[in-house]
Amino acid sequence: MSPRRFRIPWIATLAAIVVLIGTTPAAVLAEPATRRPVDVSSSFVATECAGKPVQVDTRWYFPAGRPTALVWLQHGFSRSAANLDALARSYANSGFLVVSPTLDSVNLSGCAVADNIADNSAFAQTIGGVFGSGRDAAGPLGMSLVRARNAVHRPEVTMPYRMVFAGHSAGGEFVVVAADTLRRADPVAYRRLAGLMLFDPVNSFFGVHFASAAASLGADRFPIRVIASQPSVSNSFGSGVAVLQRTTRQEFLGSRLVTGVHIDAEGESTDLIGELSELAVPRPRNGRVIHALATGWSSDMVAGTVTRTYYPGGRYYDLLLSTRTVTTLPVG
Repeated sequence: MSPRRFRIPWIATLAAIVVLIGTTPAAVLAEPATRRPVDVSSSFVATECAGKPVQVDTRWYFPAGRPTALVWLQHGFSRSAANLDALARSYANSGFLVVSPTLDSVNLSGCAVADNIADNSAFAQTIGGVFGSGRDAAGPLGMSLVRARNAVHRPEVTMPYRMVFAGHSAGGEFVVVAADTLRRADPVAYRRLAGLMLFDPVNSFFGVHFASAAASLGADRFPIRVIASQPSVSNSFGSGVAVLQRTTRQEFLGSRLVTGVHIDAEGESTDLIGELSELAVPRPRNGRVIHALATGWSSDMVAGTVTRTYYPGGRYYDLLLSTRTVTTLPVG
C-alpha cells in the first residue's frame, strides 16, 4: 500500500472527530439543509421593586413551531440580554420559547442582577413570581408575550406549561434564588419548573442567599445542570460551582470546560467589555459544546428522559472526555 493510501483513513478519522466535537450528535447523524428560522422580538415585563413599579426590558425568541417549553435566560453582572443572543438562538433552534430579560447591574434599592451594593434577594423573588404566574395571560409575563408575539406576527404561540430557568454568571445565582422562592411560596408553579441550567454561576460577594437556596434545592433533589469554566477572578475562582457541588444530591451535576473562559457562554455575542474582563476571547468549539449539552440536558429535564449521548457513558460525552474538552464535575 502506498504511503498516500495509508494516510487517508487516518486523516478521515481525525476529521470526523473534529466534526463530532464541534456539532451536536443530531448534526452528526443528519445534516439539515437549512437552519430553522427564529423570530426575535423586544418587549418588557411590568413588575415592581422596592415598592416602586419597574419595567424590565426583555427579548423573546420564538422557535419555528410550537415551543416545547419556556426558557428564562438570565445574563450576568455588567451584561445584557444581547450578550446571550447566540445561546438564546440555540435554545430557540432546539424548540424552546426563550425570554431573556435585561436587568440593572447596580441599583441602590437592590433591583439588580447581583447582590453588590444592596440585597437583591427580594427582587429575585419577585421576578421568580413573575415567571411562576406566567401562564396567566393577564399577568406581567403573559402580557409581555402578547406584545412580543404580535410584533413578529406569531399569534399562535402560547405560554408552554413547562419551564427551565437558565443563568450565566451572577444570573445563575439570581435564578437559583428565584427557583427556591417558587419551591417555598408557590408549589403549583414549582411543579412546572423542570430544572435549572447554569453557565459558570457566580455567587455574590455579600449574603448567603445562593448557598441557602442551593442547599434547599439540593435537599429536594431538584434537577440542576452546570457547565463551568476554569476558575478565575471573573467567576470568584469557581466558588459558586463549588457550592453546588457540595449541596447537590444528584449523581451527575455537569461539566467543566478544560479550556473554558467565563465568557464562553456568550460566544459570538460577547463584546469588548467581556473580552477585556477575561483578557481572552470565547472559544468557538467551547461554544458549540455548551449549546449541545445545554439544549440536550434542558430537553431531558422537560421530557423527564435521559438521552444517553449527553452523559458519561454516552458517545458524544465520552468523546468530549477522551479529547480533553470537558471533565466531569465531582459531587458530594
